[in-house]
Amino acid sequence: MKTQPNRPAQQGFVLVIALVIMVVMTLSAVAMITSLRGGISASGNISFRQAATRAADVASDSAYQWVLAQMAVPTGLDNDIEPVNTAAATTTARYYATLAGADIACKKDGVADAFTPQSYRFSDTALDADGAPCASKIAGKPSGYDIYYVVHRMAVTAGLSCPAAQCVSPPSTIPAAPPAPGCSQDPTSASFCGTSASSTSAAVYYRITVKVSGPRQNNRYVQAFVY
Repeated sequence: MKTQPNRPAQQGFVLVIALVIMVVMTLSAVAMITSLRGGISASGNISFRQAATRAADVASDSAYQWVLAQMAVPTGLDNDIEPVNTAAATTTARYYATLAGADIACKKDGVADAFTPQSYRFSDTALDADGAPCASKIAGKPSGYDIYYVVHRMAVTAGLSCPAAQCVSPPSTIPAAPPAPGCSQDPTSASFCGTSASSTSAAVYYRITVKVSGPRQNNRYVQAFVY
């Protein structure tokens, strides 16, 4: 009588190895998808920042041109200036004559004269106690973007001209006498031959704060100092 040969018991090694390979492949796929999503998000953020910076440059230039126009009047920038309505907010800057100026109705935290970009209501529809827009708005904005700005004089006191208003002015260094031929006008240079004197310029610093609101509630703040 023939007997059947004993078959070796299956240990299941192949099945275990297959499961391990499947787990590794699954984890690799998840990691790749996560990395891809992160790359897309980063690319979108970079594109937004670039577009926001370009838009902020336009707003800063518009605000600077407005400041230059007001300088034509000797006391034109000694007091706060506000657009009379939303339509005027595209041509008139929201201007504070002090560095921390902020109407209480234009502050999210309800604290007056404590300006910070994050706590300020950058909107031409948000109104102050006088019914004036809290910020100016750039017309002709790129599609999907809203651009607002406010201007501050770097001074401590409103209602006064500089320097009585304790304004911050860019320093200027002028030579006490014309330098001799071959001499440098830079007092830090080894070839500097003359003496120099430091004097305060008649110019005044103005701070332009721009908020760019883009798609998907992305916001960016940009500040520029001009004089």
